Amino acid sequence: MIMDISGMGFTDELSSLQPGMNIGSLHIVSFIGKGAIGEVYLAQHEILGKEFAVKVIPKGFAKEDASECFVQAARIQTKLDHPNIIRIEDLGEEDMFYWLRMEYIEGEVTAGKMLIRTLDDLMRHNTGALTEEEVCYYIYHILVGLNHSHLQGVVHADLKPANIMLVDDGVKISELGVTDLIGHAWDDFHLLRLNPLMEPTPFDPLPGFSRLLPSLLSTFDHYSPEQRIGERPDARSNLYTIGYIAYRMLTGRHTLSMNPPTQVVEGINPGWDGWIAQALAYDSKDRFQSAIQMLEAMPGLEARDDAEGVGVEQQPTF
Repeated sequence: MIMDISGMGFTDELSSLQPGMNIGSLHIVSFIGKGAIGEVYLAQHEILGKEFAVKVIPKGFAKEDASECFVQAARIQTKLDHPNIIRIEDLGEEDMFYWLRMEYIEGEVTAGKMLIRTLDDLMRHNTGALTEEEVCYYIYHILVGLNHSHLQGVVHADLKPANIMLVDDGVKISELGVTDLIGHAWDDFHLLRLNPLMEPTPFDPLPGFSRLLPSLLSTFDHYSPEQRIGERPDARSNLYTIGYIAYRMLTGRHTLSMNPPTQVVEGINPGWDGWIAQALAYDSKDRFQSAIQMLEAMPGLEARDDAEGVGVEQQPTF
């Protein structure tokens, strides 16, 4: 039986859609998780039988030109055709929300019954520092994907470990092309947090931000200095975030400290200290100026079997 979901709003319950509901030809199977601008579900195409991930975005997240913002974000994502970027298959609109159909990343279940689907999952499961080889492997694939995105003029507005999906042959970056939607959500949350008496901008679907808070705080935690003061991010902002993620993986620490990696973990390549310091430079002009430059300078890259002849697109510097 097809359930009509038009007119349904988003509440503070566990999830807004339930198994058995349909969005067009997509049958909702289960809830996957929540992000900074919506919810993600596992769905099965009723005709093809193929499984997809469906991202559902409340219309209240964007301003009056929400439809245009959403379509533009979707168009940006569909043109990013790269093995290290999540592929968008289709999009649509209901009365209360927009939706994106994308490839589904199944993930792996550990012996302890923990599902590992993202880099964030892996870091939480590991609870400590990753090996240098693992750090090089993941940063290599992330930078190759970001390089392609930056060449298309697309900067990631919500780059963090939870938006880096793990696959057999590297990673796939998700949530690209949603700058305006993310920015609006963060503005609402940040302003109301500073002054609870302020009227929110159009953001009715999530009263109290109880579901949104963890994801927005995680987003802000990975912001570059310029993003923290409200400036629009550029490619170098993403590279700052990569430096932060690499520091976390190398050291096992959840936040940055004044200690360079070699003072936290014994025996690692001393080249990481300078690489991390440049990646995390306060002024963007002092950082790596492209994903390729950052990749080529990464300690241990020469030890990777696929480092030679990688064939990545060349990124102009600033």
